[in-house]
Amino acid sequence: MNDKFKTIPFSLFALILLICSTLFFINAGVLYATESNDSILMKKVSQSYTKKFCNSIGFGLSKESAMNFSLKENNQVFNKRKDFNRIDKELLAEEIAIAVVRKCGYPINLSGEKGVEQFKSYYLSKDQES
Repeated sequence: MNDKFKTIPFSLFALILLICSTLFFINAGVLYATESNDSILMKKVSQSYTKKFCNSIGFGLSKESAMNFSLKENNQVFNKRKDFNRIDKELLAEEIAIAVVRKCGYPINLSGEKGVEQFKSYYLSKDQES
């Protein structure tokens, strides 16, 4: 019985030593989740569009005028970048719609998932026209 009590601390010490040595010898540096260039560009385009659109709504432009203005401005700014044409339009429209509904959906009577879907389809239709 006395031998069992002597082996438990030894076993526990050996386990701790094994774990510590494994962590010491294996380089467990901090890993950062990297975003692809497309997602970073998509975020920039979405933020830029949302800012322009909501400011236009705030100045009293209609939804259609604000949409046309924001699309033209964003296309002029981002068309120079080669990655801009590779962006998935559906994902971009979804991100823009969510941001617009959150930031300035109330003045244009958009809220919730239904508002996001309405704005997304409206954005995609206007984007196809331009």
